Amino acid sequence: MNTHSKLMGGLFILALIPTAIWATQAKIQATNNSEDGGISVISQSVFSQSQPDFSWIYVQQDGEMTIGAGHSDDWEQLERQGNPYHADYLWVKTAGTPYVITDPAIVAQIKTAIMPMQQQGEKMQAIGEQLQQKGNAINSQTQQLLLNVTTDKEDPKIQAEIDSLSASMDVLDQQMNELSKVHESLSNTAEKQIASLAQAAIKAGTALKTP
Repeated sequence: MNTHSKLMGGLFILALIPTAIWATQAKIQATNNSEDGGISVISQSVFSQSQPDFSWIYVQQDGEMTIGAGHSDDWEQLERQGNPYHADYLWVKTAGTPYVITDPAIVAQIKTAIMPMQQQGEKMQAIGEQLQQKGNAINSQTQQLLLNVTTDKEDPKIQAEIDSLSASMDVLDQQMNELSKVHESLSNTAEKQIASLAQAAIKAGTALKTP
């Protein structure tokens, strides 16, 4: 490979890295916790897209919001108020009205419903972290490759390592795509169960309206 080809190849790989990382982060938003609030938002399922007036957030006893689907303002409000109920609960909003469900029996069913989705999300996060690491490694190697080009130094070992990292990223990306499809299906199933349980609780009067 001549220096011109090497330079163009390095620049092309370098240009792709931010896109690859952005795509990875988008896919693993289901499990990507913030440093300060531990917030995780699941990707939009078919069900949630068909029910734009229905939002939900599962809050643990310690106030950590582990999973849910809804507007960021709702997450921020719940984060600010902590957990005044001192138990795991489900926050839901339907037709613009927010409710809290603290009944232990219903909360247990909610927890069971979301568990497969959370476990799948953890698998996605692990793959996403590997993709991030390999993307960073490619970035570092590409920077060195470009530096060598400017000084007219040939280094086929670096190009070979970049090619190897790129190939392994392709494999991980395929795994991520497959996991994403399963996660979407699990999310759809879980949200249907959550909506059904929430509506039943509201009808029965066991869901409390909140400000």
